[in-house]
Amino acid sequence: MAAVKIAGLEKRIGENIILSGIDLDINDGEYIVVVGPSGCGKSTLLRTVAGLEEASNGTVSLGGRDITHLPPAERGVAMVFQSYALYPNMTVRQNLGFALKMAKRSASEIAAAVDKAAGILDIEHLLDRKPAALSGGQRQRVAIGRAIVRQPDLFLFDEPLSNLDTELRVKMRHEFLRLHKALKTTTLYVTHDQTEAMTLADRIVVLRAGKIEQAGTPDELYRRPANRFVAGFIGSPQMNFVDGVVVAVGGGTLSLRLKQGEVITVRIDGALVEAGQQLTLGVRPDDLVVSDSGGLSAKIDFVERMGGQSLVHLIGDEGEPLLWHIHEDIEMKTGNIMAFDLARSSSLHLFDQSDKRVQAAA
Repeated sequence: MAAVKIAGLEKRIGENIILSGIDLDINDGEYIVVVGPSGCGKSTLLRTVAGLEEASNGTVSLGGRDITHLPPAERGVAMVFQSYALYPNMTVRQNLGFALKMAKRSASEIAAAVDKAAGILDIEHLLDRKPAALSGGQRQRVAIGRAIVRQPDLFLFDEPLSNLDTELRVKMRHEFLRLHKALKTTTLYVTHDQTEAMTLADRIVVLRAGKIEQAGTPDELYRRPANRFVAGFIGSPQMNFVDGVVVAVGGGTLSLRLKQGEVITVRIDGALVEAGQQLTLGVRPDDLVVSDSGGLSAKIDFVERMGGQSLVHLIGDEGEPLLWHIHEDIEMKTGNIMAFDLARSSSLHLFDQSDKRVQAAA
């Protein structure tokens, strides 16, 4: 079993707290993706699990074995870096087998492991080339292969696709899914790209300022974000936010007066809400519904056309930015005024003044 348990993990550098109280259980064979803004501690978390950084406090266990203070080579983990970190003077074959050679494995054992990894990754035809003769995607496959030959209990990936172009990134995402299905190795994957996270993860962990904001399946984070930060970070294009004040509560609903003066009714699910309370309403750009009889009004600022769909950037009467994602080719002109009936949106989210989620039923 290769389950991972991270308990109370902290990392400090001088007075700076990089990681604070990280608690995370990863099931055997699970694919966990860690996301968050730059500087939130994603790579530090990965490097601490790998043993490349020393934990200031807390523990890391792998398969029931405490590896917190073990050297990297004894942890049973293999890490793939953003920069590939291949040896330029070695062939692909030599790169793949280097770790096993250093571990003094036999030549026949090394050859068998290298051939198996090359077959899984479809790079047999590259074995006698050097890294300089490879494309970015081929180098990434070699870096992954170098991890595979070690047969680790845990794969660690540090933004492995960030150096690739858009088309190749999509292709490599499919490769990662295929690889995980074939190997079923427990995986901890770090990225700043939430599309990668939504595509690859069994569960996503959202970090901010060294703390876990929420952990859950991609669907859970998208449909029930724990707070406004997660709501704005998960989902592309990002969620719209409109401030309002509760004017009435009762019968499983609340009436919310938005800054523009519009009052909308939102169903709530047992939330403790009082009249006069300030709340923020969240609605995704895909869920905006055009109104012919008033509603939240906004002026079109500019339009991003993407073939059969468009992303419309608008500015509300109070100066708040709004995004509207439409999946059809409709002519939109800068300066036009649009109105949206938020009460008809298929999914609404409410957040209190501390940015925590209020249980909305709609």
